[in-house]
Amino acid sequence: MERIARLKVHAVGRMMEASRPGTRLTPEEQVEIFGADWQPAWVEEAEDRWGDSAQWAQYAERAARMTPEDWKATAAATEALNADLAAAKRAGFAPGSDAANALAERHRAMISAYFDCTHAGQVCIGRMYVDDLGYAEYYDALAPGLTVAANAGARGVDAETARWE
Repeated sequence: MERIARLKVHAVGRMMEASRPGTRLTPEEQVEIFGADWQPAWVEEAEDRWGDSAQWAQYAERAARMTPEDWKATAAATEALNADLAAAKRAGFAPGSDAANALAERHRAMISAYFDCTHAGQVCIGRMYVDDLGYAEYYDALAPGLTVAANAGARGVDAETARWE
């Protein structure tokens, strides 16, 4: 009877996890797909931080349709983009150059797979990458000083005053 009770609690927990909008991967699947440094708690932190936003609603809707294979492809594409961004930074690509802007547009397109991302929104995300210690450490490990502000500026967005639209 005790074992049945534990199994019921486990089954209810799994059903609740599966019914939540957004990422439906188990914590183990998340680590397998996103790497050993991935912290499954980050999903809850993101929902706590942005759960009331229109962008989070779009993310939850789109993520709910993704299979583990989709997440693996997304993780690989993100890793490739990050490698290309870091290589461009090390090679001295000038912010705002055609080559740097093309990479920034790839970054915005990647984000837009989760939710519609304007250039101003991308600048806000880029600002967060600098201001939030966890993001800053991650991107500085790739290549210090990665930014998307010059690309947005080329499209008429003032990086200093950019806001979510």
